[in-house]
Amino acid sequence: MSEQDPDELLPHHDSRARLVLEVIVFQFKLAADGLRDILLVPVSIGAAIVGLLGGGDRPDQYFRKLQRLGRRSEMWLNLFGHRARGNTADELVRPLEESLLAKMRGGGTLTRSAKHVNRVLDDVNERHSRKVDD
Repeated sequence: MSEQDPDELLPHHDSRARLVLEVIVFQFKLAADGLRDILLVPVSIGAAIVGLLGGGDRPDQYFRKLQRLGRRSEMWLNLFGHRARGNTADELVRPLEESLLAKMRGGGTLTRSAKHVNRVLDDVNERHSRKVDD
């Protein structure tokens, strides 16, 4: 058997690896978004209080600045991938994803693990397809 098994090159195997990586990144983005939201609750109340006490004729100025910061952080997180271009968290993650995919294809423990998982998933999918066809 050669170093590169033809099974590892199947498109659905690559799609599975990409899906797993995408879900992991999504979980980190959700956690960051949640942390941001938790932090914004007391900070927004503080901004409103400071504005009411010392904001003069523009009591909303600190709160509006906080909202702009919140919008920018939301765009940067790009939680649901609606921004295709621009400076986003995806730009930080993309090199890591590509590196992991390359390692998965390149041999070693990660490749063997991915091949094993793919064989198991292929068997499960095949059994399920036979049940549906019967």
